This record gives sequence, structure tokens and C-alpha cells, in this order.
Amino acid sequence: MSSSIKHAVVIGGGRGIGEAIVRRLVEDGFSITIIDRLQDETAALAAKLRAAGHSAGAIAADIANADQMEALGQILKQELRGAGIMAAVNSVGIFDERATVLNTSVESFRRVINVNLIGAFLFSKAVAPILGPNASMVHIGSVNQILAGNDLGAYKVSKAGLHMMCRNLALELAADPRRIRVNIVAPGWVDTPGERQVLKAEKGKPHPLDDDSKLEYIPLHRRTLPSEIADAVGFLCSPRASAITGQTIYVDGGITTYARPS
Repeated sequence: MSSSIKHAVVIGGGRGIGEAIVRRLVEDGFSITIIDRLQDETAALAAKLRAAGHSAGAIAADIANADQMEALGQILKQELRGAGIMAAVNSVGIFDERATVLNTSVESFRRVINVNLIGAFLFSKAVAPILGPNASMVHIGSVNQILAGNDLGAYKVSKAGLHMMCRNLALELAADPRRIRVNIVAPGWVDTPGERQVLKAEKGKPHPLDDDSKLEYIPLHRRTLPSEIADAVGFLCSPRASAITGQTIYVDGGITTYARPS
């Protein structure tokens, strides 16, 4: 690959918010490597992008697998042949039990922390050595990193931990001669396959994501689109954000401007 081409990697890019980010970055001129456990979906997306004239590849890997993340770094280093990655985005996140912290099972708590926090740590360690000068690392957080509540306790804890990890990474990598930036984009209520999966067991009609009465807790009175999350990521991966690091951009329709009723 030519060193004049901007390279980006997106883990969790097979569908949902991650797919929207992939599409945003290729439109912004990046060549892309899509990484996901969803091997078939990821390969199909890469093929569609190539058919549309973009440079795209796919790697099957699990963010929570330390060996696979270590191998990922080596694979990317070999494939890029010395060209540094200019954008590294982590869009992996799982929900599990809709329970308070103390009512969450140990197994569920470990599973969520292992993917959302330890996985983000493993991915960061894998890609940091091969980021180029002035590169951008972006993790997808959540409004839940600062909003306590009576459900999704493990998820909220995992995203709060991710928030502090990214602030520390920003400080650490700002001191690196490459001056790498690290930021978070934190969505609010976005209609994605993952969101519907966590809500599918809930009863009642209409579906919670289709119930306009739920919008009263969103000041802009609408849910956020995956493409709007992707636009914020695209900004942070561009030269226009060259002085921004250690920050969270909330793309939430205003949810975090006030405390929602329980």
C-alpha cells in the first residue's frame, strides 16, 4: 500500500454504528480495514465497498481475545508495510442483563467488562505502536458512562471505565513524539441491531424503540441516527480536530443535559 494513502481500522465495523463509521471514513478518503467477529457480514461489507471503488479489507477477530488482538497488530503492520494507521476506531460494545449492579450475575458482569473495557484496552495496545504521526484513536462510549440508573449496571460501569482509560491514553499518547489524539464519541439512544437485541425480551407494544412517548426524555425529541455518530467520528479523525484530545463528544440529542427520571 502507498504511504500517501490514509489508512483506518474499525473494530466492530460489521454492522450498526460501526458500519456507519466505516462508510463515513471511506467517503472521507480513507482506505479501511474492517475488524469484527461477524466474519461473513464483515467480508460482505468490504466487498461492497470495493465494488464501489473504495479500498477495503476485512479481518475476523474477537476484541476480547488477547492472542487475537496481539496477532491483529502484527497482521496490520505487515499489510500496511510501514505505513502508519491514521485512524483507529473501536465500535465494539455489548449489553447483557438489564439489572442493577448488585443484581447482575458475576458471569454477566465479567462478560460485559471483558468486552467493553478489557477488549478496548487490548485493541488500544495492538494498534498504538502502528499509528502514524498525528493519528486519531476514537472509542465509542455512551451517555451511560456518566448517567447512573436502575438497569444495565455492568454496561454503565464498563463505559465509565472506558471513559477514564481514554483520558489516560490521551495524556500518554500526547507525550509520544507522534502526538496521537484519543477521544470518545458517546451516543445516546440509537436504533441499532444491538439496541434491539437487548430490548427484544421486553414486552409491550409498540416496541420501545418505536414508542414516541419515550422521546420525552430526549430534548431534541428524536433518536440519533448511526450516520450522525459516524459524522462525529469522521470529524475527530480529520485535521479539523487536530487540537482535540482526551474529550468526549456526546451525540445524544441532549440526553445528558439533565437527569432523566428513573
